[in-house]
Amino acid sequence: MIKPMASASAEQRFSIKGLIRPRRVSLFAVMVGLELGLLFSMLGWLLSAAPSRTPLAVTPDLTPLTREIQGRLSGAIVDPLIEVKPGVVIRSSNVRGFRYEGHIYYYYIEGEPNYDPLSRGLVRPDQVEIMLRDESGAQTIVLYRVN
Repeated sequence: MIKPMASASAEQRFSIKGLIRPRRVSLFAVMVGLELGLLFSMLGWLLSAAPSRTPLAVTPDLTPLTREIQGRLSGAIVDPLIEVKPGVVIRSSNVRGFRYEGHIYYYYIEGEPNYDPLSRGLVRPDQVEIMLRDESGAQTIVLYRVN
């Protein structure tokens, strides 16, 4: 009995033809596309939900700023007095803030009338970054910076 021999290319053609199914490839591509779309939309949602400002990795030393405020309140640092309304005289740094290392800082003293931008309502609480809340003295002082 003679056994017919098929060429190698014919066998490969039959085996490759049986493996590729156009319907399954397109369904696979659609499923991968949907999954990637879902993944990217979740990534976009997570990035949009992240805070706009991340906290500093290292907390800066705010001792010099505390000394600066205490010096202004005690009179050791020259801080002229201004009249904000008839009969009310306060330090100018309470209204205008003070510059320290290239930034302008504002402060207010809890429990007392204050005329800083946050206390007057010129800036919203979400527009400020509270740097320090000093409760070490007789008065609680809150130091902040406008973003």
